[in-house]
Amino acid sequence: MERVTIRTVAAESGVSPATVSRVLNRPERVEAHTRAKVIAAMERLGFQPSALAQGLSRKVTQAIGVLVPGLVDFFFPEWYESVSRAAERSGRRLLLFDAKHSAQRTEEGFAFLAAHRVDGILFCSRPIDPYLPLIRRLNVPVVLALTQSARDPVTAFKVDDVKAMFDAVAYLISRGHEQIALISGPPQDSIAGTTRLQGYRQALRHFRLPLRTEWIGYGGFRFEDGYRAMQELLSAAVRPAFTAVVAASDEMALGAIRCLHDQGLRVPEDLSVMGFDDLRLARMTTPTLTTVAQPFAEIGERATEALIAAIDAGEKYTTGGIHYLPHRIVQRESVLPQGVSTQGALTPTANEGSES
Repeated sequence: MERVTIRTVAAESGVSPATVSRVLNRPERVEAHTRAKVIAAMERLGFQPSALAQGLSRKVTQAIGVLVPGLVDFFFPEWYESVSRAAERSGRRLLLFDAKHSAQRTEEGFAFLAAHRVDGILFCSRPIDPYLPLIRRLNVPVVLALTQSARDPVTAFKVDDVKAMFDAVAYLISRGHEQIALISGPPQDSIAGTTRLQGYRQALRHFRLPLRTEWIGYGGFRFEDGYRAMQELLSAAVRPAFTAVVAASDEMALGAIRCLHDQGLRVPEDLSVMGFDDLRLARMTTPTLTTVAQPFAEIGERATEALIAAIDAGEKYTTGGIHYLPHRIVQRESVLPQGVSTQGALTPTANEGSES
């Protein structure tokens, strides 16, 4: 069988070999439609795995690829710092690729890291299942952090999102709250959307509290999503009104607090708000944010150590399954025991001063 080369891919996709090389090495310099055409040709020809095998010849490069959804994500610095420490201890270098929350960029990231002959790849936060066929062909181990596979026992390190959200609701109930709203991630997000929504539903069922669909808002984990979801919850709320809201991320919780401030409502006196993540921002706000803490540093360190062990053992596909690390509730100022406030339960008022 004829060996597939950059020139073969160039002929298949109708571009120059230099363009194929740029897609592999500097994809940001290639127009999106051209990148897509070249990557599709690579897939058809099986170029990525064979190119990797030729480049590596099983020689260790002492480089680890790190594929992240976005460098601007607030959890990233703490997580990456721990990855860097673990890699440094073993004498490894890191090669970082930012997928910018794009499925296409994620595919490009795998191609980029393979072309640069990394010994293994750390994949963070995004759903992995769409890329399973690709990573099986890479011939290097891949370990997951803050995500998991629903179909394969790929080695993964994360918290149990269902249990973590269950415990968040249980904490609010222990503080006297029985009318609890949720600001959820996207229901189609299998990593932190459906799982945290499931934990919320399970907790209400366990404590025999009614599930009110009008008390569930949705968003994309960002500050502005939390703001919009809180607006919708306020406009849709009916008596008996909720006394607390738990958000699927700290950013969303902070967006909700800002929305309440703009409505003239106080946290926690008028409404208690709880987050999920324990970002550094959570302790810098007023009020400081009660939240579910994910051990980002430990997850980064454990995942990196597992990847290095797989590299040293000569593994080509990790099958260690999911390793759940413990979460914890961090109690700060944004949750008040029900009955302490003189204002009572929240009753929505006119939406004056809200963002559009």
